[in-house]
Amino acid sequence: MHGGKAVRFSRFLNPKSGRSLIIALDHGLMFGNVEGLEDPVETLERAIPCGVDGVLLSPGVARLTDQLFRGKSAPARILTIDLPMGSTVPGGFEKVFAHKLIYSIEQAVKMAVDAVKILFPWGLEKSAQAEVVQVISKAVEECEHWDMPLVVEPVLWGENVSEGNDLDLIESAARIAVEIGADILKIQFLGESRLSRIIHRLRVPVFVLGGPKSDDPRQILKVVQESMRSGAKGVIFGRNLWQRENMEEVLTALKYIIHDDLSYEEVIQKFNL
Repeated sequence: MHGGKAVRFSRFLNPKSGRSLIIALDHGLMFGNVEGLEDPVETLERAIPCGVDGVLLSPGVARLTDQLFRGKSAPARILTIDLPMGSTVPGGFEKVFAHKLIYSIEQAVKMAVDAVKILFPWGLEKSAQAEVVQVISKAVEECEHWDMPLVVEPVLWGENVSEGNDLDLIESAARIAVEIGADILKIQFLGESRLSRIIHRLRVPVFVLGGPKSDDPRQILKVVQESMRSGAKGVIFGRNLWQRENMEEVLTALKYIIHDDLSYEEVIQKFNL
């Protein structure tokens, strides 16, 4: 990245570590009322004092909370600008049958966000898969025009992929996302050595996503430590934060791993997790 993209992206990076702890609050856009995120504004008001470096938001929640992002100490914002249609029932999800942009890059620029994010689902029916590529290509073109960093999140959601956690397929999907023009990747943890290889080869910033809530928070801390050792620029976590009663404590623990290079064992002992 260079120019305006580089300046915007730099706002996510903690000056102490050059990394970022980002909380994802955009789940309601696709799934409606999500357990633990019934009130995204209240969740955000709890998270910001914990020192998160960035927030992933839907356009509506971004508008509702713009007053929380004023001033030099405010977190950076990533705006979700697409909606993969997975059901005709609100909050339901069966399979992706359409993929639409819901917000333009020009609108995102006017909102003064620091990056935009789009999903890249794979394994769909041919017409839907072609639409996904078209939507992402349009986002790439607009982001280049407006100097807006584009975060792409490749996912295996379709009927034509037998295993949503196939590491080889995810690695290929990440490669294709970068080939199309992704500035930043948001991907699941693939193991320390494989993730390190991807980061080295693709040469774009990589953020590790949290995925479904883990029953054992210590396992999440270990994943974060290994992600940092792999060269990831940070994490973008949602359900593994706001579906826990002790969200603030977990956020603080993650900060010590991401910014202070504490081991997950040290953090577990420090916070009695």
